[in-house]
Amino acid sequence: MPRKAKDDAILGILTLFDPLGFEERGSDLVACFRAAADARAAGHALESSRVRHELVTDIPEEDPLEAYRAASRPFPVGTRFWIDPGQPTNAPPPAGRIALRLPASQAFGTGGHESTRLALAALEEEPLEGESVLDVGTGSGVLALAAAALGARRAIGFDSDVQAVFVARENLPLHAFGDRVMLAACGPTAVTGTFAVVVANLLPDELLPVKASLYARVAHGGRLIVSGIPAEREPEVVPKLRGRRWTLAGWRRENGWTCVTLERG
Repeated sequence: MPRKAKDDAILGILTLFDPLGFEERGSDLVACFRAAADARAAGHALESSRVRHELVTDIPEEDPLEAYRAASRPFPVGTRFWIDPGQPTNAPPPAGRIALRLPASQAFGTGGHESTRLALAALEEEPLEGESVLDVGTGSGVLALAAAALGARRAIGFDSDVQAVFVARENLPLHAFGDRVMLAACGPTAVTGTFAVVVANLLPDELLPVKASLYARVAHGGRLIVSGIPAEREPEVVPKLRGRRWTLAGWRRENGWTCVTLERG
């Protein structure tokens, strides 16, 4: 910026855009910004004030998801799973664990949230070999993939968020058992048939309005796993889930979140 470095008017303009600091280089003043967008905005303001300037370092704006994937490391969940939210690799998981490769995305469910971990732990306890599983609000597809990994002959995941289903479909080919997972962009009323296990990782305000539709999808003697219940709403929500034909078969808590398993009589 070939202007006098002590020009208060210029400093005043630049200060509006939260610079990290200034440096004098001869007759020039160099302003440094953390974000490229701030630097561009400051440049536009200078241009409007007819101040000659040059954006000498335009750092490309980084995709935050790409940055997260690059920095992510796999981590264990429950006793069986090994979640990898980074860039897909063929690195084997530790002995005795099953890799779920879920590159970070805007779809919910990479195993980092307590409600997802609780649902995965609950699935581990179910005898899923040869059974059918329904994943309600599938997000990244993590729970449907986990069910297939545990031996389910088919796992159907659905979500009303079309973008989430698109992401989940991209995750299927990363798994040898992905061909046993089917995905759909729809609501619960569009699903037919019954399933040995239905798993729903939803907040109460999403879950309770569709409770009847989910109950109808659970086979006689089957189980409904409900995660995503904030601990402070547990006394309100859990009684609403229990009924004459439903018994409480499991209860898990972690860091302010609750997951319950109900069995249909």
